[in-house]
Amino acid sequence: MAPAAIRPGFGGFRIGGMELGLPMQVLREVVPCQELIRLPCAASCVTGGINLRGIMVPVIDLRILFGMPTPHVPFQSVMIMIHENRLLGLLTEGVTGVFTGETSEINHVHFAAADQSVFYGSIRRADNGTLVNLLSPAALAMLRDVPLAEHREMKKPTGIQADTANSQNKDQRQGQDKVIPVLLLRCNQIALTIDAMEVYTTLSDPEIKPSPLAMGSCRGVIEYAGSKIPVLDLLEVCGFGKIEPDTPLQAFLVQLPKGMAAFLVNKVIDVVRIRTGEIIDVPAYALPRSALFSGAIPKSSLPASCSQQDAILASQFLVLNGAGMKSCHEITALANVSAPEQMLVRHNRPQTATTDKTGRKRTMVTYLLGSETATPFEQIREILPFSHSIPIFEQTGPLLGMIVVRGRSIPVVCLHRLITGQPAQKAATNILVVEIDHEAIGFAIPALKSIETVEWEPELPQFGGEAANDDLKRAIRSNRLAQIGNGNSIRMLPVLDLEKIGRAFRAQQLAVA
Repeated sequence: MAPAAIRPGFGGFRIGGMELGLPMQVLREVVPCQELIRLPCAASCVTGGINLRGIMVPVIDLRILFGMPTPHVPFQSVMIMIHENRLLGLLTEGVTGVFTGETSEINHVHFAAADQSVFYGSIRRADNGTLVNLLSPAALAMLRDVPLAEHREMKKPTGIQADTANSQNKDQRQGQDKVIPVLLLRCNQIALTIDAMEVYTTLSDPEIKPSPLAMGSCRGVIEYAGSKIPVLDLLEVCGFGKIEPDTPLQAFLVQLPKGMAAFLVNKVIDVVRIRTGEIIDVPAYALPRSALFSGAIPKSSLPASCSQQDAILASQFLVLNGAGMKSCHEITALANVSAPEQMLVRHNRPQTATTDKTGRKRTMVTYLLGSETATPFEQIREILPFSHSIPIFEQTGPLLGMIVVRGRSIPVVCLHRLITGQPAQKAATNILVVEIDHEAIGFAIPALKSIETVEWEPELPQFGGEAANDDLKRAIRSNRLAQIGNGNSIRMLPVLDLEKIGRAFRAQQLAVA
């Protein structure tokens, strides 16, 4: 029986606001862009070179090639491609992951000029629907006056290095043991690695800012590309404790289905290539959160230059599972906060199940409101600190005033006064922002408590009823509970539907007006 056809893979990356892609077979690795070395080269698109383990690799800026502006973008990376055993670096703002596609799915473009263009078509990604412009490796390698570095194979290849063409063809036929670029990381003395194509970019010295999200493994947020991205302690996420205080920190960013998340490490050591056949199994019971790992790479399988860096004491590099991290509800719930505004417009959904469409357990944000109360995290668009400069109205009702966030005017309502009719006993510390029919409303609360997974969501029977025209009272009167926590920390909390409450409050205000 003939082997099943392998769908060709592409590596996606971004520069100058363009979504671009190259065939995976020509991509070698992605490295952080340090200061580029000047080269004696006439091509204006060659912005310099990088020292790639003793090889000077020229780097081109595609924005110059396409006649686009070239503003400085922090935290850039260089994607290394190989064509006919020659290397070229492409400046990027970050990689966007691997995707597959068929040749028949490519929408080809044609140019009237006889010269071959580096842009030959586009394809729509099946994973997120993005339209990606495809580049021709052969055309990039033939750019006028652009030098390419000759790739030197080591005399004694190890399992981490590139295979020869014959072994690559054999691997493709078998559909296994392929070569992938990985990022080597250190957290305390624990060595970790992750597929480099899962990493959006790396940050050499992240500036962590305080945030109401800073609880559990979240240390705060960083500002990147106009978004506030939650920063998580990678060790704590993996269940290995915490990164030691007062130690140098770096971070890497991962693009999730909605938003992004940053993970703190002590050191991004290097980017190297490994064969997937070098990954060994690790007993699941030996790992606190086994779903976040896909095995380990023995240190002896890595090049000596990489193994010796930073005096790694561990005998193996634990391999992080990118898919497992992207499906971890703790991570995705926090990443949703950093999602672009257009991705955070939420629609009404029946809140009757403990799990979402994918079968994963829902997450609740809990806060103090007299007693501890819960709201589905999916309803919370953003969590803001409360400022005493916010109130501008007479505080005889629940409406405190308005704030402006990224060009939007958001009314702020005292949730305690709205529910009880009485002033809050404690000053507000945070604002929960909820999206209602493309409008935002903020609920001021005394204090956040936690973000936790729901184990059970029972619904109590309704007795009696409010007047037919009192939608607000009906929205406030919650008959749903959420069981949160485990062991001695199990508690049953009332659940408030803030979207429903906000919609009813808005209708009441409009009726009065």
